[in-house]
Amino acid sequence: MFEQIRSYADLAPDDSILEIGGGTGRASTHFAAWGNPFVIIEPAPAMAAIARRNLEGQTHIEIRTERFEDADLPANTFGLAACTASWHWLDERTRVRNIAEVLYAHGTAAIIGNVQVNSEVSLPFFEAAQDVYRRETPGMEHKGPFRAPADLPAHPLRGSSLFEDLEEVRIPWEWTLATDDYLQLCGTHSNKAALDDEARSRLLNGLGELIDREFGGKVTEEYVAIASLARRV
Repeated sequence: MFEQIRSYADLAPDDSILEIGGGTGRASTHFAAWGNPFVIIEPAPAMAAIARRNLEGQTHIEIRTERFEDADLPANTFGLAACTASWHWLDERTRVRNIAEVLYAHGTAAIIGNVQVNSEVSLPFFEAAQDVYRRETPGMEHKGPFRAPADLPAHPLRGSSLFEDLEEVRIPWEWTLATDDYLQLCGTHSNKAALDDEARSRLLNGLGELIDREFGGKVTEEYVAIASLARRV
């Protein structure tokens, strides 16, 4: 995916890269390997600290602990501005304009993330799990149909007059997690983390019992990794 982003962006060696929401630096390592001047914005101090350790010694990188909306970034400066799993956290009223403003003319916006989908491989577990949610944490159950592999969201910059040449890179992938690994992952989801300890424990125990009883102690999750690309007009 990152090589396709690089080909689309067609950066010169001195073109600067901006990453919005760098997190712990998992995607940043790919951008850093290109050698371009690189600014990373990450508002969470703990995540930024991990990113600094992961990218230590690379002098072409600057990591700033602040919100994108608050960052003092020069206009018309970057050849690539990438949101890595952070688009949904940005202010909906200003995010398109703010990204356009930091890019130079024809610079690339790359909105990168994973969309969870469900085929016949993974759907039976997620359908069965809704009974656990309804029993243990009513109101947290999934609403409406689950997303099919072909039912992907529209390009987030479609319809904007600030961008053109819209393209997407789509890469399906999946992983299979043992019960304990799946429950640890579940516990990091925002809606589970917001529960009180007792409710969270009931929910995770119920999901674990379901996985072990009916699904052989493992859960398969399916995703499509998407890089939505566009050039500033």
